[in-house]
Amino acid sequence: MGRRTYKLLTWLGLALTLVLLAGPVQARLWVGAQVGANFPASTDVGLNEPGIFTTFQGVKVEPAVIAGLTIGYDFVREGFLGYNWPDWMKYFSFATDFTFNRFDMREQFVNTVFQGFNVGPSIFPPNAFGPLSNIGTGARVEGTMAVWSFLFIGKYGFFPDAEVPFGRFQPYIGVGPGIMFSSIDGATEFFGFPLGSQSSVDIALVTEAGVRYMALKNVSLDVGFRYRYGSPTYSFTSPITGQTVDLTFDAHQFSAMFRASYHF
Repeated sequence: MGRRTYKLLTWLGLALTLVLLAGPVQARLWVGAQVGANFPASTDVGLNEPGIFTTFQGVKVEPAVIAGLTIGYDFVREGFLGYNWPDWMKYFSFATDFTFNRFDMREQFVNTVFQGFNVGPSIFPPNAFGPLSNIGTGARVEGTMAVWSFLFIGKYGFFPDAEVPFGRFQPYIGVGPGIMFSSIDGATEFFGFPLGSQSSVDIALVTEAGVRYMALKNVSLDVGFRYRYGSPTYSFTSPITGQTVDLTFDAHQFSAMFRASYHF
């Protein structure tokens, strides 16, 4: 993915946000901060070198703290500069948020598939090819994940009262696209020659399910479970051949989130 594509994705995201948030007089605004724990699934890491392809199977990624900021709109009649939406719109919201977390691959022993035949434990003794440092300098490969998400949310309210007509207890589910900005540092070729660091920008899928509790008229507390998927590719220049070396993997990330928001 080239620089022009990166810029296009970023501008499309900005345009979508501006379109959906263009009318503050037509919706109820809320802003919040969120924090939680991120648990990436094990993944297969592919290293595509000139004339050779190597797969490191079941690479483990360390859990990490995830944090970010969010801005959203509830399409309800009450609130700051509320608008007389159709009644059914109260069951929907839109939110855009930005989250950041580490994505570090542990020091570990893995099964390795090399150019279509197995050179890992099925032929050689267990751990014969050493730790994951085959694709990382030292003990680990360090990385980061930042995702700009756009969520379309459906919700339902329970226990309404005079302060919160929609209901204080609000289960919700959201889904939408995201833009994933990621990087890795310390990658090396199969035989240990350093490749340096590289970044990637990719389209992501984001879903979240949770419960919102309106602790006060204008203060909400959310507990949610978020899933994010992206498939980044990092392109390096081989220090040996001068040719392009691609490193790829699928990032399946599961996050337990806590969010506090203020509603205007």
